[in-house]
Amino acid sequence: MKIAMIFDGLQIGGIERVGADYAKLLRQLGHEVTIINLVPKFDEMVEEYPNDCKYQTIKYPRWLAPERYSKLVKMNFWGRYLYPCAYTFFSLANIVYKFICQFLSFSKIEYDLAIAFSGHYDDLTFVTKKFVKTKHKMCWLHGALYGYLLISDGYFNLHQKMKNLVVLVDDAQEEVQSYNRFCKFNIHKLYNPVCLSDKPIDNKLVSELKNKYGRFLLMVSRISYPHKDQFTVATALKVCREKYGDDLNLVFVGDGPDKIRVEEFVQSMGEDISSHIFFEGSRMDVQNYYASAYMLVHASVAGEGLPTVMLEAMEFGLPMVVTDSKVGPREILGNDEYGLLCRVQDPEDMAQKIHSMYSDRDLYENYQTKEKIRLCDFKPEVIKKQLQSVLEDVCKAEE
Repeated sequence: MKIAMIFDGLQIGGIERVGADYAKLLRQLGHEVTIINLVPKFDEMVEEYPNDCKYQTIKYPRWLAPERYSKLVKMNFWGRYLYPCAYTFFSLANIVYKFICQFLSFSKIEYDLAIAFSGHYDDLTFVTKKFVKTKHKMCWLHGALYGYLLISDGYFNLHQKMKNLVVLVDDAQEEVQSYNRFCKFNIHKLYNPVCLSDKPIDNKLVSELKNKYGRFLLMVSRISYPHKDQFTVATALKVCREKYGDDLNLVFVGDGPDKIRVEEFVQSMGEDISSHIFFEGSRMDVQNYYASAYMLVHASVAGEGLPTVMLEAMEFGLPMVVTDSKVGPREILGNDEYGLLCRVQDPEDMAQKIHSMYSDRDLYENYQTKEKIRLCDFKPEVIKKQLQSVLEDVCKAEE
């Protein structure tokens, strides 16, 4: 099949890395893949995609998506009157912009399937407004269906137009469908594949990182609160060192809009703590940090999809302590079966779990062993077979 994968930027991030893994699986299955980037200035991850994938760019700003303005209804009484006006205006703007885009090369190709992979307003609208000619369409939900409903009805409206949805977890899915019987979705649950171990390890760098940071906790994520909560993790390290006397450091890998806030927060803790917390920025060689770290820590307030960093850390035998934020961490770890969950925004609880893992070698090694079992559900060869079945079902469903 000819498949178009549409992204709202290819900056360094979890969605983009998962997209690269799926592009590889689609190529292995024999499909012709075109990557369409709607935010051309964000292209750091392009090199992670297979060389034999076609690559196209077109600027499609998120503000152009009519459903983005559905949030106006919840703001004030006047929002319910402003939203229809905004929706109509930007719908007309899309008609004009689509007419202009028809002269671009990508719009002249007819695809068998178009996938709105980022699952955001812009790529969903780009597909539903038929900026790409396609026989079938599908979108990726990087979490559970109900999570998008909590954000905005606009997502739900776009999902209705897509019909074919891929979810990572199916929490509350039956409830959503029972209360919205008029919606006919074709939903598939499909885990993300874990492929990071294929990347080469720089043993010299790994040795340097271990010498520089000693036993260190690692958090790999975008620095964007409340979606990621570096504040709780930093405070947990403070508790570990001051209350339990654990000789641990903390390394943050990632960048984002709240980096300065987090750095200032760390500095406010004083030199005794801030000297043990390090910011490495965004890294394309994150595998070397997994190979160097002693333990993974991860925190979120606003909720998660299915955190790829947790799966990648498992590949490298890293036991983990993760906040029990909705919905992905528990989907991966179960009831503390494959790692330790802690309460959201509770650094004391996180520190206690970190200390338990740090001070009990048997517990540490037990989780290393169990992670290998859990990883079997995320192996590329397993996901590849499931992916092919999903593609076949989507094509049949729309015939």
